[in-house]
This record gives sequence, structure tokens and C-alpha cells, in this order.
Amino acid sequence: MIAQENASLQRGLLPAPALSEDNFSAASRYIPGRAHALLCGDFYDIVQTEDSTVHVILGDVSGHGAAEAALAVHLRVAWRTAVLCGKTQFEQLRILEKILIDERADDDAYSTVVSLVFPPGGSSLNVVSAGHPGLLLRSDGEIRWVEPRAGIALGLLPGCEDWTQTDVSLSPRDSVVLFTDGLFEGRTGPSTRLGEEGLLRLAMQHGHLPGQEFIDALVHGAVARAAPFGGLADDVAVLHLGWNAGS
Repeated sequence: MIAQENASLQRGLLPAPALSEDNFSAASRYIPGRAHALLCGDFYDIVQTEDSTVHVILGDVSGHGAAEAALAVHLRVAWRTAVLCGKTQFEQLRILEKILIDERADDDAYSTVVSLVFPPGGSSLNVVSAGHPGLLLRSDGEIRWVEPRAGIALGLLPGCEDWTQTDVSLSPRDSVVLFTDGLFEGRTGPSTRLGEEGLLRLAMQHGHLPGQEFIDALVHGAVARAAPFGGLADDVAVLHLGWNAGS
């Protein structure tokens, strides 16, 4: 009974993207590294505001326990509240850093975060990264790695706030793929990991697939390559995002 109640509680805290229009598509995979857990230190959320702008957050709290999962929920809920209150991307990160510092059980805990804004029209993307890995851009059948300038992760040097905005041009039908580092840090040999280059090669093999199938193939490929060497040791969150054709 207790296990069922815990599972129900965790299920209720999972993200529920809020897209108010059908002009934007979002697919996701979310895999806690802890056995029998539904929540982990990775977190994400998606909100479309009244002006049709789509706001996205993806983050990774250091550590792998229940305390980190709880902190991730705090950060996700705070982010959505900040978006709905009209805060800018930089203001959102300041709020998240303040909450992280106040709520963390370990003074060394930190979180990488990437914040995306898709303005209406579909021709651009605004990215603010706090120590987070890059992203994949799917454009005209090609896939490339995009590395926005990454400022310092939240909680490492409180108040530093060296974050900057990177503007990425988008063409019709372009899609963006976000992920946490658990996707590419699995071992593929005694002394090798998949890494960013390996992830890009894996993505190119599946470039013909639509959104959900594409990220499912990425996860499956990463898991298969890591399986002989202990499997993926970290949490994984992956998002596939883009405006629908003609939106």
C-alpha cells in the first residue's frame, strides 16, 4: 500500500506540458536512474503563454537520490510560476538559483539548466544555458550540434549570473532536441564513453524518424551501447521540440 501511494505521489509530480494550441509539437523521454523510481534529479517543463510563445526548461540537479528528485520538483514548479508571471529568462534563472540554495540539503549541490523561448512565427529560438550541454538541431534532413554559450551552473557561484542569450535561426520544419548528460555519458568500453560526438553520429543514423520515434531511437541506442559495461549510470531526460508545418 505504501509503495502504491508513493508511486501515485510521484506520478502526480511528473511534468504535464501546457501547450494551449496545436501549432507546436513536443515529444519526451524521462528515465530515472534509480530503480523503481518515477522521479529523478532531471526535470523539464513546457508552457505556451497567451501570446503563443513557447517556453521550455530542462535541468539536471547533481546527485541521484530522493532529495535531488524533490529539489528538481521545486525548481520545475518555480520555473512554471515564473513564466506565468512574465519573468524573463534571466529572472527565471535567478529565482531558480535562489530556491536551489534555500532548499538544497547539500551545500555542494548544483543544477545545470537550459532555458528556451520559441517566439511566435517559428523563425528563431532564444537559448540561455547555465552550464548545460548543447543541443541538436534537425534542419532539412540534416542534424548538427549547436553549442550555445554556457554560463555557470546554478548554485556553483551564487550571484555570479554570467549567463547570456544565444539566438538561433530556425527554418520551417526545424526541430530542436534537448537532453541531459546521462544520455551520452554511458560507457561504451572499459575506458570510453558515447560522448557528444558519438551521440551526434547516433542521431544521424536515425535522422529519417519523426520526433517521438527519433528520441526513442536515441535512448535505445545509448542504452544498448552502454549495456555491456554496466548500463546508463545517470538519469536521462530528452525533449524533441518544434513548430508544426504551416503554423
